[in-house]
Amino acid sequence: MSSLSSRYVTAVSRSVPESQREDVEAEVAAAIADLREARLDAGTPPEDVERAVLLELGDPMRLAADYSNKPLHLIGPDYFPTYIRLLKILAATVLPVVAFAVMLGKLLSGGDAGEIASGGIIAGLGVAMHMFFWVTLIFALIERNPGSKEAKPKWDPTTLPDTPPGGVRLGDTIAAILVALVAVAYLPWQHFNSPFTDAQGQSMPTLNTELWPFWIPLLMLGLLATAVLEFIRYRAGGWSWRFVAINAILELLVAVPVVWLAATDSLFEPRFIGRLVTEGWLDASLHLNVTIIIITIGVVIWNLIDPLRKVRRDTAMRAKRVGSLG
Repeated sequence: MSSLSSRYVTAVSRSVPESQREDVEAEVAAAIADLREARLDAGTPPEDVERAVLLELGDPMRLAADYSNKPLHLIGPDYFPTYIRLLKILAATVLPVVAFAVMLGKLLSGGDAGEIASGGIIAGLGVAMHMFFWVTLIFALIERNPGSKEAKPKWDPTTLPDTPPGGVRLGDTIAAILVALVAVAYLPWQHFNSPFTDAQGQSMPTLNTELWPFWIPLLMLGLLATAVLEFIRYRAGGWSWRFVAINAILELLVAVPVVWLAATDSLFEPRFIGRLVTEGWLDASLHLNVTIIIITIGVVIWNLIDPLRKVRRDTAMRAKRVGSLG
């Protein structure tokens, strides 16, 4: 085998798992020899045979991907529609909330109109970049997961907007996981890098610093467990009564402390509330705590009722899928 063919075989083999390299090298070398002989028999000039054979085999990276069954794309057609839909949902929900929060912080800090507007735009762009990066990374990892082909989402007419959804969907699962992870990241972030400042221009947290070291780690643990449950539930194909019970425990693990802390006026940082009062929001503490209680109770009620509506449907769909495979 000539030096050029040897280099080609090496380029293919080094891009496949080590356990396959010996077999792949033998197969590629044999393929080169067979194609070389066929072209010589067809009358191709000997000096052109090797180059023609290697051109026919194609880029060694592509050939190695065929042998190792690895994708050469970041996000393939199986997941791309879900990927785009999720980015649209996050852009329509998370970006406005973040931009508003930052602009409110600039307003309370006494910033002028330019600072308020630029702060919102910069924060929005930063969050957009993070969302794009992390969502793309998650989908790229899913694309390369050995079990992703069996769990890949299949389009079904029931996923159309005007039709009631059926079954667990990858986009919903990833959105729920990202929401939980964003909440987990926010809890320590607001303590060390809050956009709100006191009268001296020093950054101040929005949540009571006395919530460390017990309450905030407890909330983070509950939110992380919720994210893990969402992933496991997706892999299992939907809700089951066991997941319903675990979900109820995790919901209460997060909601009960939040409601209790808000009801006892222990949730928000006193300096933060004091700054709001100074800016003219005299009942800031009452309004914020009541709002948190109402929203938390509403979310918990929905997150407890919604699984009860879906568990029978998901159980029936799993049974039907197993029956069709049998």
